[in-house]
Amino acid sequence: MKILLSLLLLATTTVHAIDRTQKPEPGPAPASAFPDYRTETLPNGLKVFVMEDDRKPTVTFRLVIRSGSLFEPKTGTADFVAGLLNRGTAKRDAATFALETDSIGVAIESAASPDFISVSAAGLTKYTGPLLDLFTDAVFHAAFPADQFAKLQRQTLSALDEEKQQPAKLAAKLTGKVLYGAHAYGAYLTPAAVQAITREDLIAFHREHFVPNNATLAIVGDVKTADILAEVKRVFGDWKTGDPRKLKMAAPPTLHGITIHLLDRPGSVQSNIVVVQPGPARANPDTPGLNVLNATLGGGFSGRLFQNLREKHGWTYGASSAFDMRKFGGGFQASTETRNEVTAPAVVELLKELGRLSEEPAPVAEIALQRQYNVGNYLLSLESSARTAQRVQDIDLYGLPVDFYKTYATRMAAITPTDVQTLAKKYLSTTDLAIIVVGEAKDVRPGLEKIGKVILYDQDLQPVGK
Repeated sequence: MKILLSLLLLATTTVHAIDRTQKPEPGPAPASAFPDYRTETLPNGLKVFVMEDDRKPTVTFRLVIRSGSLFEPKTGTADFVAGLLNRGTAKRDAATFALETDSIGVAIESAASPDFISVSAAGLTKYTGPLLDLFTDAVFHAAFPADQFAKLQRQTLSALDEEKQQPAKLAAKLTGKVLYGAHAYGAYLTPAAVQAITREDLIAFHREHFVPNNATLAIVGDVKTADILAEVKRVFGDWKTGDPRKLKMAAPPTLHGITIHLLDRPGSVQSNIVVVQPGPARANPDTPGLNVLNATLGGGFSGRLFQNLREKHGWTYGASSAFDMRKFGGGFQASTETRNEVTAPAVVELLKELGRLSEEPAPVAEIALQRQYNVGNYLLSLESSARTAQRVQDIDLYGLPVDFYKTYATRMAAITPTDVQTLAKKYLSTTDLAIIVVGEAKDVRPGLEKIGKVILYDQDLQPVGK
């Protein structure tokens, strides 16, 4: 009995020794959170990455073609190639291809970006054989059927017409046009561009760029490295090499001074606002710190833009910011939507928050919160096979250090308020930038003209008037 009472007293004392009103300090970030993987290059030049992960009985294949829209002879070609890869091959028409993928629960998807085209396939490991058969059929033997090509053209033209009723889409296009100018990163689809694309353009692009020495293949899932490499060599080994065009791309232009680009959308009762400026390329060593900087400014509910524009002033439902890092350059933008009558004041507050990051170090607690949030998000993202495959291939595509993601969490965890201020001074400007506004010109233009020179655009993104 005495022993039992002693144990109860000890347990009670231990419980009361914990102060549950205080948030516990987070533990150190893992030194090497990113999983190990095997790299092998086939004789035809295809670089293969294999990462074993037996937590689920699934496997993901992701092929990256190192040629995106930067390489297209006509704007939209790369998007059309990606959009039609799974809509019919030399062996299977679109209906048959869809039926066979559905029958084994496989998803085969493709997408184009400025720097690359990706093709992904995911399914149960037990269906690896048929999955690879369908995957390679789409990659090797895409037929770009005339009926599917015509259908995609109609769908794209319809989407472009609908975009004129979507202020966010208009703002995104005008942002790219203003930020990148004549640089290929600034290209955007128009009805004329869509109608100029031919099926022969797609065939020629596919023939030139879809070759093994211009590609990488990442495999993540419940596989054994030796077994899956043998299978990959069997199905990809005969893929014929090619001579894809090399690309030498100048850096995007810089911006000088403050200009305001106003797209007139009669009848709008609110404005879409984007403050944009050039940003760093993907292969820069400051990325972990820039994630913390961006989270501090506009990464979510705790970001300064949200706290200012939403919580303090009640002008918007939300505000955010982001770095868009690409191979040959990039951009930074801060954006929000607000009522016409407070459009100009909202722009002023956006610029104020940009400047504050450079002018004064943030409180230690604020940076600690954003640092922990970013580290936690990164560690959680490692649960995604597709995201892990993407990161492995990013190391190759953008020329990142081999240990870039192995040290990612620890580098973010080490960011200080002084680091954030230094990065803000280096990458954020309040004097050389562009302000994009989509809204009712007659309502918002007078206030904007007090901030800077206003250039007016129509809904086709063409300047109007003087």
